[in-house]
Amino acid sequence: MGQAQKPAKPARRPKPLYRAYLEATARPVVAQAATRVDGYTIPLHRHRRGQLLHAISGIMRIETENSVWIVPPARALWVPPDLAHITSMKGRVEIRTLYIDPEHCGGLPTDATIVEVSRLLRELILAALEEPAEYTDDSRGGIIARLILTELGRLQHQSLTIPMPRDPRALRVARPLIGDCAIDLDLDGWAERAGASRRTLARLFRGETGLSFAEWRARLRTVEGVARIANGGSVGEAAAAVGYASPSAFSAMVRRSLGKPLRELIRRAEAPASETAG
Repeated sequence: MGQAQKPAKPARRPKPLYRAYLEATARPVVAQAATRVDGYTIPLHRHRRGQLLHAISGIMRIETENSVWIVPPARALWVPPDLAHITSMKGRVEIRTLYIDPEHCGGLPTDATIVEVSRLLRELILAALEEPAEYTDDSRGGIIARLILTELGRLQHQSLTIPMPRDPRALRVARPLIGDCAIDLDLDGWAERAGASRRTLARLFRGETGLSFAEWRARLRTVEGVARIANGGSVGEAAAAVGYASPSAFSAMVRRSLGKPLRELIRRAEAPASETAG
């Protein structure tokens, strides 16, 4: 008889992204770096501290009860204290996150919002990662923290929110599209899947998101496409991935949906070429 097979070792679980000391420290700003693989999801959670979710490579999708944001490099999502959210990764994501003590969040938005990450803020985040969590006020870490808080107060907000419906029937449409916005079904096809009439779905999207279904899907596709380009994809690749037949059709929809030409959005979303994911 052959030797009995040893039971397989359980797969190692990734270490938690948010460590307890980040909550416990009395310092106003702490930073953390992490690497996450494609498809990794941090389930619904919340932090006592405010959070600037930023990645130097890869794309993050952050979802709250009411909205979804798709965050490429050179942009970040400001998440105020105690806001429950889910974070998912698209591609290999190099995360660089700031955690801000609630006492220092008074001048920052009270709602989650997409912001541009300036070159200075990006470098300050990287510098903060070199400092211990328990830095002193008069140390290099304390000076960096004060500069970060000053720069956070100058953040430029962007209207790239994807509002989410609340009705379960509309969510049966919205959630699959958030996962794959290229799904090619019209409203009649979605109505059949959702167990609702076309008219009901149209009413729900307009009433709960402020957008028609076509406008909502167009915004989702354009935001996703711009994020793919900002992460290094070509316009043609991004257009095909989000369901457009040609780069020109995608570019035209970006202008209609977001009110700005694709070239401007790409230029503002590009990270400096000198930056690496190390």
